Amino acid sequence: MVYLGKDTAGENIAESLVAEGLACRREGIRANNPEQSRLAELEEQAKTAKKGMWSEGTGSHTLRDLKYTIENPRHFVDSMHQKPVNAIIEHVRDGSVVRALLLPDYYLVTVMLSGIKCPTFKREADGTETPEPFAAEAKFFTESRLLQRDVQIVLESCHNQNVLGTILHPNGNITELLLKEGFARCVDWSMAVYTRGAEKLRAAERYAKEHKLRIWRDYVAPTANLDQKEKQFQAKVVQVLNADAIVVKLSSGDYRTIHLSSIRPPRLEGEGPQDKNRKLRPLYDIPYMFEAREFLRRKLIGKKVSVTVDYIRPASGATDTVPAFSERTCATVTIGGINIAEALVSKGLATVIRYRQDDDQRSSHYDELLAAEARAVKNGKGLHSKKEVPIHRVADISGDTQKAKQFLPFLQRAGRSEA
Repeated sequence: MVYLGKDTAGENIAESLVAEGLACRREGIRANNPEQSRLAELEEQAKTAKKGMWSEGTGSHTLRDLKYTIENPRHFVDSMHQKPVNAIIEHVRDGSVVRALLLPDYYLVTVMLSGIKCPTFKREADGTETPEPFAAEAKFFTESRLLQRDVQIVLESCHNQNVLGTILHPNGNITELLLKEGFARCVDWSMAVYTRGAEKLRAAERYAKEHKLRIWRDYVAPTANLDQKEKQFQAKVVQVLNADAIVVKLSSGDYRTIHLSSIRPPRLEGEGPQDKNRKLRPLYDIPYMFEAREFLRRKLIGKKVSVTVDYIRPASGATDTVPAFSERTCATVTIGGINIAEALVSKGLATVIRYRQDDDQRSSHYDELLAAEARAVKNGKGLHSKKEVPIHRVADISGDTQKAKQFLPFLQRAGRSEA
């Protein structure tokens, strides 16, 4: 006998199947014990009530028209408007990837859990599968809780024909449980579409790291090299260098250059971020660089801001292809409760830097930056717009004495001008 639960006090699966007319007793077995007598009684009740296989007709109305493919997965996901969809988990590929039957239309789809990734099974050349450390344990963790269970799934996005989503069960969120038990790690690229609170996932992963659970058994926490006064302070913005760097004046009177954490300013298409041989171009020649710097200038210049240092990037020497970089202080800058980096990204005036999964040197609001970028891409803002790039006609008279003299009378007649 098979019982649902931890002991024989749970639901008897055989009795439930017979009672609903979904199974019958084996022929030739006499009801000479209490178990068989009970099954015989339930079978008679099902026949009388015409349940399941005992119902009238051919039973064609019980056939399911399964849909194995979706022509346009992205449109399908968007049509659900991130509302929970009833589903049954039919198969568990690994801890974070399942095959689900969506109800009531019977779409059979592969669902990847948004925001996380579990250890997987590597397929070898001979067709065998080699599990990564804790892959089998993670798969069993998900199977034992979700396989053949009624759940709800929030469809959040799609990636390579696979649906990204969050599986909701009355006993909890499997995504958070996998992280907290050390069976999964956060994945930045899909974290941006997670709708149930990315901070909960980070907190669950942090718990597993601190307790060195399973995949984090060898984890070593980074050491802090800044005291609280150096990490958080207020300062006045006196200069905007470009779209990701400002100069601030501290209360001591010292000046300090601050780079906005985890964002990259606009650059010319095809130009690498660390091309040693690239030529310096005026900011108005780089699409959206002028708009990005102007956004910072109008928002910050002469204003007091709150600075939270996230990390300090050490100086690096020059190589054959990469120029030298001095030490950089990378921080989150806020004014009036607004994260300036997030505001830039949401307007499509900067992009978010992608890191290795084991690189903890990133913005303390990295998930918010990813979410802002996802919104900017979806709405076609700035760098993500399909419209023609705005062109700025600028008369550059710096460094040209003769040309400057020609413009001087005009500027004098104009009087006070906005700059």
